[in-house]
Amino acid sequence: MPSEDAPPADASLLKKHSEFIAVTTDNFTYPSIRVFFRAHPKAALLPKNIPLVVFVHGLGGQIQQFQHMIDYFVHFAHVLAIDLPGCGASEFAPKDWEAYTTPALCSLIANIVERYRTEGRKVVLVGHSMGCALEAMLVTKGGLMEEICVGFVAICPKATMTEKEAKSLATAVNLPEFAFNLFRLYDRRGGVNSKSVTRFVGKKASDDVRKAQLRYNEESRTPVWRRMVTGLKLPTKQQWLAIKVPILLLGATEDKVTTVAEVDMVHSWFDPTKKPESIVSDDSGRTEDTSDRPTAVVKKCVIPDAGHGVMYESPNVVNGLVGEFLSKHVDEVLSLGWQLLYLKEDKWLLKNLEKWNRIQSVSPRIVKKVPGGKLALSPFRGMKTLRQNDPNGHNPIEFCKKWTDVKDIIDISHETPPYDPTTFSGDVRYHKYPTVSKIPPTLDEVAGFIKLVDSIRKARDYDENSLIACHCHYGFNRTGFFICTYLIERLGFSVQEAIEAFKEARPPGIRHPHFINELYERYCLGLLRAPTF
Repeated sequence: MPSEDAPPADASLLKKHSEFIAVTTDNFTYPSIRVFFRAHPKAALLPKNIPLVVFVHGLGGQIQQFQHMIDYFVHFAHVLAIDLPGCGASEFAPKDWEAYTTPALCSLIANIVERYRTEGRKVVLVGHSMGCALEAMLVTKGGLMEEICVGFVAICPKATMTEKEAKSLATAVNLPEFAFNLFRLYDRRGGVNSKSVTRFVGKKASDDVRKAQLRYNEESRTPVWRRMVTGLKLPTKQQWLAIKVPILLLGATEDKVTTVAEVDMVHSWFDPTKKPESIVSDDSGRTEDTSDRPTAVVKKCVIPDAGHGVMYESPNVVNGLVGEFLSKHVDEVLSLGWQLLYLKEDKWLLKNLEKWNRIQSVSPRIVKKVPGGKLALSPFRGMKTLRQNDPNGHNPIEFCKKWTDVKDIIDISHETPPYDPTTFSGDVRYHKYPTVSKIPPTLDEVAGFIKLVDSIRKARDYDENSLIACHCHYGFNRTGFFICTYLIERLGFSVQEAIEAFKEARPPGIRHPHFINELYERYCLGLLRAPTF
């Protein structure tokens, strides 16, 4: 599972799949641009032309900031990420200020995408901060990528530039470079707790996240920042409204750089309940025909307890929200669950039987360590499904002899079990609660599972030593998900505590990243979802 902490510098995945390319556009040559590209390893086995997901960072950013998202998306999409010139590992060249204007950078991005996009393949754009502005310009009416884009994710987008903000930026740009560098050095006093860091992360950010943010700030080059700020052009309200693809707007409650108000403003432009003139009038007071408004969905979510670096502060929540959006509103094939179901094999093929034989049969009782050395006890053991004539003892008869504290079995597999439930000895009772593999259980399924566990414990008058064993096939993903939901909803575990408790008892724990992301998203306290337009 991805950690909630920031990734280390130069993670192995980025190293392995990165290259440096020279890019020539109509006006400039960029001699060394760092590009990450990884094609979906099983794309040939899938029925559709899977879209290419393209990541573009913001002002002073770099590919590394998308590490958690890249780690997630490479499992079910082609992925491309770009270090803009002078950012991250890309060379600061050319030095011409015009090479860093918004139109020039848009041309550069479009050129790179065309180099990696095969004929007929559509793209999904994911941007952060200034990267949102670049991508919005690329996919709006008349944009260089209007015809090939099928979805747009804008993380912490900037809506407008106030007069005060424009003056502050102009003052910073006009400072001599040495003076600006001195200010940046002063701003970083205090290291991970400096203003330079706290400006970008939330109050609850971990030390690792703060260290990463400090590194990003230190690696941001002043001359590059000055050029990009000078040439920055934000998309207008009309340009946002001319985007015809599904849009997901993500904000963070503690973002001080592009506040929630900015995300709210962009979202409000698409509100169909507002008068046309309040939606499409430009600064001169002119209005446009609302028939140009997009018919695709526009969604907004605001993530709590995170700042501008929300992708690496709350990666599981971000990945869950983005993954859900893409699979529901862009293309169903952009779902790890959908692809796993499509590629599903016979569970009892020889190689899968060997895998089943290798894994832990039954876990220890799932518990949480609490201060003082005590344990918070759950009523669960996790296990793999039994086999009626398993020669290694994982069959109903031997199971009852060995695991005498287990009073009930909950089978959440969808198929008929490969054992006869009537052969459980003693007072062990079998309960069938069928669910589909590869896809996170629905809210209704979770509610039903919790109700079933509650009813078992009440009807059987469970004491502290009475346990329930739960299994799917291998006993990791669905089993872990359902047990974690009970730990969270009934026993007061946090999401992280529940996931770690299951993992410690049944390593390696929940394996599918989309299951983990779903848990974080579903139980994210304070997550704000706005109406979908």
